[in-house]
Amino acid sequence: MMRILILVALAVSLHATIDQKWSSNKNCQACHQKISKSWETSRHSNSHFTKNDLFKKSLEYIVLKNPKMVLEEIKVDCARCHNPRIAKDHLRTDEKILLALENDTTKEEFQDMLNAEHMKNGINCIVCHNVDEIHLDKGKGSQGLGSVKFGVQGTMFGPFNDAVSPYHKTAQRGHFASDTPDLCFVCHYSTKNRHGVEVYSTGKEYDAGSNGNEGCRDCHMSEKKDGFASNYAKADAKPVPRSVRDHVFASVDNSDILAKYVSIAVQKVENKVEVTLTNNSPHRVPTGYGLRELYVKVEFLDINNKSLGKDSKLISAQWKDKEGKATIPHEATSKSMDTRIDPKASRAFMFDIPEGAVKVKYSLGYRLISKEMAELINVEDPFFLREYKTRAQTQAL
Repeated sequence: MMRILILVALAVSLHATIDQKWSSNKNCQACHQKISKSWETSRHSNSHFTKNDLFKKSLEYIVLKNPKMVLEEIKVDCARCHNPRIAKDHLRTDEKILLALENDTTKEEFQDMLNAEHMKNGINCIVCHNVDEIHLDKGKGSQGLGSVKFGVQGTMFGPFNDAVSPYHKTAQRGHFASDTPDLCFVCHYSTKNRHGVEVYSTGKEYDAGSNGNEGCRDCHMSEKKDGFASNYAKADAKPVPRSVRDHVFASVDNSDILAKYVSIAVQKVENKVEVTLTNNSPHRVPTGYGLRELYVKVEFLDINNKSLGKDSKLISAQWKDKEGKATIPHEATSKSMDTRIDPKASRAFMFDIPEGAVKVKYSLGYRLISKEMAELINVEDPFFLREYKTRAQTQAL
């Protein structure tokens, strides 16, 4: 009888879901085609573990290292930011036991919840534009769905007080109308792993390095420009012109953000080349997930453009577990190295000039995860294995 009651309670607890109308950005494209299409290029659209090999393999690695955990447990925990419209934000003890025992009914319930259409659609329209209130406690760091109050399904919030839609209700909210980063910080402020090690701190870095007038949106969306938030118009009318931003949520893979916000200055100092990188952003570079790597690369050329040698310097953080072995941030007990560049700061790197060199070619390279760590946790998606580069430039010595 007790087991039946537990299963009934589980079914009820997982019942809350997102209406089919709001489950996918595809349902929003009729009125918001340009916004929806640009959002599809973003990592927000790929936040679910079925679309993000690095996320998926990290979850599996955490469970591998912690046999007392079940995979559904860590998926639910991480979904608070990766998929904040999840129906549950934690597992009860009885649910965890049933999952560990591979109870078919329980596993099916959780599979249905974790793989619902709105979950697999990522950080989509219903996630951000249904946020009614933000209650961010920076002392607790990023809480995802724990830091927001969602509105009634069918009401979409945005920056305009006169928006009209035939598909849903609309209302203005300050976290859209202003340029403050509060909405972004719901998930991107900071977080610690269970060992108390801070695994990312983009929002904290921003608070320390920003002049207070910068938001996240100018860099990761776009500066405001003339356009249309919606192509819908009432009968015998035209769409309302707006001041809008792109919804690309720019990263190294879908924009020129690396070249735009990390500048390079090169000069000869005696028999060396000094390459100075300046981080023009209000957070560290790299920031976010702790295995990202930035390289400054140089190649020396002779008078005939023949290569005389290449060199590079690494800018990154590295992590160790309790045994002193390299690991992912979420399993780390310490940070073994951190050479990332502080916000609004510069760092110089020196390279020896080989004999006969008359020119130096230089560029930046960026990896979302190092080759070694990708191999450790078995990341296979080429998206995460490739190196993202800025266009090389050449300067006479």
